[in-house]
Amino acid sequence: MKQIGFFVLLTALFFCFSFAGQASAQSSGTTIILDGQALSLQKKDKVEIVKGSVMVPIRVISENLGLLVTWNQTDKQVKIWSGSGDIKLTIGQPTASVGDAKVRLNAAPVNRSGTTLVPLRFVGESAGIDIGWDNAKKIVTLTTSQPSEPWLPPSPTPSATPTPAPGATPTPSPSPSPAAGGLIKGIGWSDGRLAISFSGSLIPKTYAVADPSRIVVELPNTVFDPAFSTLQSYDPATQSGEFAISDGSDASHVKYAVTDAVSKTVTVTVDLAADKPFSAYQEADVESNVYVVDLKPTATPTPPPVNPNNGKKIVVIDPGHGDGDPGGIGATNKQEKSFNLSLALKVEKLLKKESAFQVVLTRHDDTFIPLSDRATIANKAGADAFVSIHANIAPGKPTVRGTETYYYAGSGKTLANVMHKHLVQATGFTDRKVKYASYKVLRETAMPATLLEVGFLSNATEESILFSDSFQDRVAQAIVDGLKEYFRVK
Repeated sequence: MKQIGFFVLLTALFFCFSFAGQASAQSSGTTIILDGQALSLQKKDKVEIVKGSVMVPIRVISENLGLLVTWNQTDKQVKIWSGSGDIKLTIGQPTASVGDAKVRLNAAPVNRSGTTLVPLRFVGESAGIDIGWDNAKKIVTLTTSQPSEPWLPPSPTPSATPTPAPGATPTPSPSPSPAAGGLIKGIGWSDGRLAISFSGSLIPKTYAVADPSRIVVELPNTVFDPAFSTLQSYDPATQSGEFAISDGSDASHVKYAVTDAVSKTVTVTVDLAADKPFSAYQEADVESNVYVVDLKPTATPTPPPVNPNNGKKIVVIDPGHGDGDPGGIGATNKQEKSFNLSLALKVEKLLKKESAFQVVLTRHDDTFIPLSDRATIANKAGADAFVSIHANIAPGKPTVRGTETYYYAGSGKTLANVMHKHLVQATGFTDRKVKYASYKVLRETAMPATLLEVGFLSNATEESILFSDSFQDRVAQAIVDGLKEYFRVK
């Protein structure tokens, strides 16, 4: 979760940012785009620009950003519940409070015919949401799936790619903007899916070819990450690599190579026994962006069998990332996916000793599991709690360190607070607090859910500690102790 300190964000926000310097309140004709989708505003939802700040009805905040909002009629005060510190804004007052801190606003909240308008950027970034502004087009972009500090360029999200007829001319996946360039971090194959993990931006051209049957993914303006050759099969001399597939699918090999050094084009090919339909899509969450080519797009994940009627609490432990998605790469090239799995297996072992719990893991080995499938496993298991385990990275900032915990829905905040208390005590790292984030595994799970960022792999000291067995044993016990406190188990 590449986030800078909350109050540093606020300082930058209020002293450096201005929406084109417009001075008077006016109807803006502004479009608001949330995670690539334009918000469908009601006719009464007038968006205004007041003193250079985009002001939106509080209903837009509560219904579209997933934040809990309360209104005190007597004090004319809006309270927004946020993991970064509860936010209070008062009609007509140019000062807001975030936790115990006072922050001066560019524009005070206003009331328009019974509708309260609040500064969108202030509220959004306070909750860890990226805000962008295109003054020429009057477009506000909100990005909940990316971290609030843009150390890497944002990635476009292609829609599902239909399969062309064999031999058809390749058709690029749609993209909202030109690529800024991509770095391939990992390539893997799991359960009928190709996963290409990357940082930066990709605009893939994905198509089927006959005689022989294969699926081709062309990635222009893309290079291999410098650490790629240390993580999997790759020959730096030929700038190529491959691996065999032996999972019983119709695929036999995955090959990848730089095929055009001038345009920096990387081509990934999946050799098939016969023509196959497929879908392609991009996942963006936590530290990774993953482009997926799925030969089994209609497959539904099946969770391990559980007994929901035995009085035990069903807990799903989710080791983040896996296989072609290594997650964060540490200071000495250690991979986050390995840490996540190692710690999760230790938690599972401890929970199996607790008579009050049934435990389900989303993966037991180095496998790529799509984000929605992780949530589906928990939902189909009827889980009582979902805990996703991760390690953090801060590219280019090797001194950043600490432990932080995330939640999305209100029910997850209580769980996150309890888990974070035990986690910080166990790690001994800097307390980076409990925070709100709209991560997919938290949004799509139907039970209290939290995501743990144990420490920073990009910090050499913390990376070394994270991979220590004694440290992982201590943190695993802390996770179990947190679950016992949350469920009031002795």
